[in-house]
Amino acid sequence: MVEPEMAFCDLEGNMNLAEEFLKEVIGDLLENCAADLDFFNKRIEPELLATLHHVVESGFERLTYTEAVKMLESSGEAFEFPVGWGTDLQSEHERWLTEKKVGRPVILTDYPKEIKAFYMRGNEDGKTVRAMDVLAPRIGEIIGGSQREERLDVLENRITESGLPLEPYWWYLDLRRFGSAPHSGFGLGFERLMMYVTGMKNIRDVIPFHRTPGHAEF
Repeated sequence: MVEPEMAFCDLEGNMNLAEEFLKEVIGDLLENCAADLDFFNKRIEPELLATLHHVVESGFERLTYTEAVKMLESSGEAFEFPVGWGTDLQSEHERWLTEKKVGRPVILTDYPKEIKAFYMRGNEDGKTVRAMDVLAPRIGEIIGGSQREERLDVLENRITESGLPLEPYWWYLDLRRFGSAPHSGFGLGFERLMMYVTGMKNIRDVIPFHRTPGHAEF
């Protein structure tokens, strides 16, 4: 995982960085690895170069989870997995949003708190959190992140609500107890990015080391 964590950064700043980061990485590959990408475009995925250029040149659409669910519910599509407010979106839902509805990458925000981690900052509505997922055409989620909960009392309540004991998280709570600030972060799966920029269909084909029984020493 590539995981930036930024102090004094809210959800808006987190979204901006994620979009700029993805565009910068893919733009560098298009400029400096053109021959390699052309090989994958010819041998693996015929629309690869067009997709990557589209990502770099597009402004990412920003939608709330609630808006996205309404679009999916009124789509008329026969999805394998039912969709409704409070359910976690599946890859088929994410791809429909990016490929059929919007036609470019999408950043989804403000997910229900019940389906997200306790450390994500709660919104004023008491139902959603400041979570963020970047969805890309052809693959779905490629980045996931959030603004973190910096309020000690709210964080303690969220841990308890999640059915977890407070004691093992003493060190995490102390980071808030002795002073904190708004902060955000996200994770970009390296292998998922490699799969996306090469057009490979199986993530096992882009793992940078052999996965065989007894091979890993640590």
